[in-house]
Amino acid sequence: MNFNEKITFVFYHANLVEMKINIHILLFTLLVSPFCFGQANNKVEAGIDVGSAFKGSAFAPSVLYHEDISLGRLSWLRAGLGIRAWGYYGDQTNLKSQADAGAANELQYRNVSVNGLSFVAGVSIKVWRVDVGVNTDLIGAAIGSKRKAFYPGNTGSAGEVSPYHDKWVPTRPVIFNALPLFLNNYSGQSEVYARLLLSRKIGVKVGYQFGQLAYITKNSGGKQTLLDGNERRFSTRYQMPYVAISFPINQ
Repeated sequence: MNFNEKITFVFYHANLVEMKINIHILLFTLLVSPFCFGQANNKVEAGIDVGSAFKGSAFAPSVLYHEDISLGRLSWLRAGLGIRAWGYYGDQTNLKSQADAGAANELQYRNVSVNGLSFVAGVSIKVWRVDVGVNTDLIGAAIGSKRKAFYPGNTGSAGEVSPYHDKWVPTRPVIFNALPLFLNNYSGQSEVYARLLLSRKIGVKVGYQFGQLAYITKNSGGKQTLLDGNERRFSTRYQMPYVAISFPINQ
């Protein structure tokens, strides 16, 4: 192969490499462009709901910050994430363990009060100014007053008999919580709701709240306070109507 042929050979392969690179760039662009275009068309809306659920002497206020994004071409269907600050305050309340019905223990409280902060996920359908959806706590933390609960004892429980029969037992709220809608012994809230935007700055929200309240017996003298059946976690579920004022942020 003479010098001219070598030069021609080099330029020929250089052109092939350049052509392959251009083809790869074109394919990458064709694959990525629809995704980017779809993301750009997904509308994100945010807002704050300030309200409370209530029933009898119990009430559960909450402040929810939420962001909702439409799902591609299904602009009416939206997925959402948010943060909820919540509380629950009630008078006489009984919490039960999750043992079988005949062996379940019960703690009796004169009153309860718990405050929490949770990460929230939800899904909703929006038509015109009306937003109908559900949301639930994923994970969160709760704090509250350390309270004594009366333990009447449980003769139907298997295992070692607790020395705390007919005594007041020190307890506190469960601190770390996860999926309270699905798992027992965790505090948190869930909602089914309808939100109506009255204007670009304000709206109303009504719904039904499904919550759970969980306490755990406190350690005493460096040891766990165990009741009959070696149980120490107690909870109750509640359902209450809910109303709130909504403040859209970027409608």
